Amino acid sequence: MALGGVGFSLGSLLLARVLPTDEYGLVALVLGIVAVAGLTAPLGLDQIAARRGVRLDERWRRGALIACATTASAAAIIAALAYHLSISLAVGVAFITLAIGLAQSAGGHFQGRQQLRTAVWVVQLLNGSLALAALLALALHLTTASAVCALLGALAMLAAAGIWWLVRRRQGARERQLRPWELRFEAVSLLAVQSGNSAFLQLERLLIGPLLGLHDLAVYSVLAALVSSPFRLLQSALQFTLIPTLRVAGDARARRARVVRESALVFLTVAAGSVAIWVLAPPLARWLTAGRYDISHFLIAACLASGFLKVLSGMLTAVVVSCGEGRRLRILSVVCWGSIGVSVAGAYLSGTWGLAWVIYGIATGWLTRCLLTAYLALPYLRPQLESASPPPPGRARLHSSSR
Repeated sequence: MALGGVGFSLGSLLLARVLPTDEYGLVALVLGIVAVAGLTAPLGLDQIAARRGVRLDERWRRGALIACATTASAAAIIAALAYHLSISLAVGVAFITLAIGLAQSAGGHFQGRQQLRTAVWVVQLLNGSLALAALLALALHLTTASAVCALLGALAMLAAAGIWWLVRRRQGARERQLRPWELRFEAVSLLAVQSGNSAFLQLERLLIGPLLGLHDLAVYSVLAALVSSPFRLLQSALQFTLIPTLRVAGDARARRARVVRESALVFLTVAAGSVAIWVLAPPLARWLTAGRYDISHFLIAACLASGFLKVLSGMLTAVVVSCGEGRRLRILSVVCWGSIGVSVAGAYLSGTWGLAWVIYGIATGWLTRCLLTAYLALPYLRPQLESASPPPPGRARLHSSSR
């Protein structure tokens, strides 16, 4: 995951170096859109696969492909209307979204089957494609957002085709399992949580453009590549490992031990990384972008505070997603979207004071989400409440309901 994060950051910074500011701002906007649309493209089927250990057989692959294609088309149309994108950029959004969605579906399959070494590479599709696209854009002297996004879409689709072939090749033993339609209500709840989380992570990219303009969006994208990207990476890593492992933990004591072990490692990394970012980010920004972008410590402090809350939220969300019953998942989805509303209000109220205050305004939503999600997660980590909290969904429950 660290290599994927480095690839995304270097790809973003190389594009900031070669593209005009407004064109780079458009690329940053497209990346924000596809990061939300792509992660939600399977419409919750990837989350079910990761949560229940579902095998991605022909029926599930067909369902995932239909869901991803539908979401990709809708994302392109909505993005074109909401952000006045050109046809070429909208087509790029469609292809990149489809590719990320297919990779997410495959990643959920491998994640749920406890094949984490394979899954961790599969879900890095966007990061690897962006790094390669940036190198090719530099070599080919591409200077427009349309050309870069078309190149990124082509590379992502090639990678997705390879991933889909890998899923078919590594099917494993056949077993009886529920059909996608039979789990539609669980998929809707998980989709609401996943889409809320994805939109929340990209909220700065989606709001800064309309509020402050493409120039500030370009500045934030450079800032995000150096400062925010490691926190998003850690949040993803926490959820990636905790969701499948907490699902098979024996009891609340075992779940709590797992969470404590993972969080200790992550937050020590956050502390050391924050010091390194504070010292190294400003000179690295000037060097990697040939002096075109300069970021202040005030901006860095805003991103560090926001990043810490994102990591904490990811840990708490993983507990609820892996262990929660349907009712709690529905409450979590309301919490996710309600917190986004708090962030949007905070961004608009602080928009007149500049970029750093917009980031702080959005962070108020993350703080709200952390507090509410902690309340939902607590019953699954307290042994004395073990009898009051339902067991996490596993394969035994899946087979039982199938019978």
